[in-house]
Amino acid sequence: MYFDIYYLILVVPALIFSMWAQSKVNSTYNEYSRHTTYSRMTGFEAARRILDANGLNHITITRVQGNLTDHYDPKNGTIALSETVYGNTSVAAIGV
Repeated sequence: MYFDIYYLILVVPALIFSMWAQSKVNSTYNEYSRHTTYSRMTGFEAARRILDANGLNHITITRVQGNLTDHYDPKNGTIALSETVYGNTSVAAIGV
């Protein structure tokens, strides 16, 4: 069996860094999800306003299950917002 030490030198730090980055994203999201906006605008309303203001009325917004599973699908022209963002009025939801 062949074992390459360079694999460990490259992969292990990358894995540790990615776990650290994911932890920071989650902790920051959790912190700002406790603060509501003054306007009480939901994540869906914020996304719709941004799209409409830029002439992107053909883009649809849907709700998907999960937490921080938001994404854009260019094939369908759809923005998928997670349940924690779609109807939430927090600063984190508006930021996403």
